[in-house]
Amino acid sequence: MSTRYLMRLGKSPFEVADAFHTLDRNLLGTNSGNLIYGAAAHKLFSTRDTVVEPNRYRISAGRAAEVNAEYDGFILPLANAFRPDFEDELRRTADFLERLTIPFVMLSGGAQLPLDGDPSQLRAMEPTIKRFARAVLNGSSALTVRGEMTAEYLHSLGFKEVIVVGCPSLTLHGPGHRVEAPGTLEPGAPIAYNMETKDPFGGDLIEDAEQHYRATYIAQEHGTLELMLWATSPYEAADARLPLERSHPQFTQARAEMFLDASAWIDRLSQMEFSFGARAHGNIAALLAGTPSVMLAHDSRTLELARHHGIPHLTRGRDTIPSTVEELYARADFTEFNRGHAARFETLSGFLHDNGFAHIHDPGQESARAEYEHRIATMSFPPAVRPAWLGESSAATQKRAVLQDREVRRKQTQAAIRREAAARQKRTQGQLDRLERRIEAAETALEETRRRARAAEERAAAAEARLTAADQRLRTVSRRAAETEDRARRALRVPTRLTDALSRLRGRR
Repeated sequence: MSTRYLMRLGKSPFEVADAFHTLDRNLLGTNSGNLIYGAAAHKLFSTRDTVVEPNRYRISAGRAAEVNAEYDGFILPLANAFRPDFEDELRRTADFLERLTIPFVMLSGGAQLPLDGDPSQLRAMEPTIKRFARAVLNGSSALTVRGEMTAEYLHSLGFKEVIVVGCPSLTLHGPGHRVEAPGTLEPGAPIAYNMETKDPFGGDLIEDAEQHYRATYIAQEHGTLELMLWATSPYEAADARLPLERSHPQFTQARAEMFLDASAWIDRLSQMEFSFGARAHGNIAALLAGTPSVMLAHDSRTLELARHHGIPHLTRGRDTIPSTVEELYARADFTEFNRGHAARFETLSGFLHDNGFAHIHDPGQESARAEYEHRIATMSFPPAVRPAWLGESSAATQKRAVLQDREVRRKQTQAAIRREAAARQKRTQGQLDRLERRIEAAETALEETRRRARAAEERAAAAEARLTAADQRLRTVSRRAAETEDRARRALRVPTRLTDALSRLRGRR
């Protein structure tokens, strides 16, 4: 009989979806980086006779009973989960975990903090974070996290059962994985780069990459996927060298790529000689492909991952970011990555074993691993997404963009209506809860008043009974006193009668 695990995933690594459905159904969780750690986690738990199924990011307290009945365990891979815009999801997850009776583990949550680790932006959501952490610890031996900054933050909240395991994506190839960087990177070599679109930087490096190498921009976000499919303009580009508008050569020359499946993405990066950028999983995908990569750390989530795994990195604002790819490549030293990879893998492995879970890299799982890898190798994944509007007339492209903008606004309006309805429902429910608590308090107070009234009535009745008894005794005593007084009077009259009688006798003589 197979063991069934449910895992927090948008889709299984064996499911294929086209770009339009991927965008429409949010199968990437808005960021294709989720594919990388999701695929690695899925493989990790796919041991012999085990089936791992995705929950498609659907999680709520109402599903807990169904999951308890149908599955043998729940796996919760996470990324930067402790951030304000994830609070609702974190709350729903806590609701769900609190109701689980089957075994479960959380894989590597992270706090999204600035580089200095200041957690002030998380203050308002700390009650939710604490509730979530307690829910995890009710079913698992520890909270596993991405790096030391997240561990320190959870320690500050009072949680000591914290283990730093990094990102589960780097378990994909097991404990023996290595990355080697050749001594030189020749001009014209194929390289890849990625970019944080919410905080874009690195214009000098990207300009050098475009001029001196066969550079490919590997996009990761829904906004860029929408741009490539619908020719929309989701970003404001302050630096024209960055691929943020459809007029950029990466788009007009169909060089930009975005992948809908982790395996195809990793395979593509294996054809590159170097990769760099600010995206954590964009760089990790390259490392899994065996391609040297340097991370441009810009916040706590990228910095702590790079530090923990020994990934070559430069920190924005602290280190001087080179202006050329050649200079950046010189920083690609994988000594620490290779030296400590097996030990880092063992930390996560030990945690899983402590919580009753086996994994595919355990001894005796060789056949499961071979079967899994063969199945992935024989899959037919869709090619990289490239701009779909090339070759169209400018009028057709504009029409496409306008229609999609209209659709996006419609969805945003619907989402806003749903959020407002949910907020109203939450407020109404809160008011109902408060009213019910007041009613319960009033009923409790009323019942207490009734109890006191009954007790007072009982005391009054007892007092009245005692008063009646006392009155009865008083009447009895009074009657007896009168009788005694009467007898006393009669007794006093006896000598007088005797005297009268003697006087009468003497007179007769």
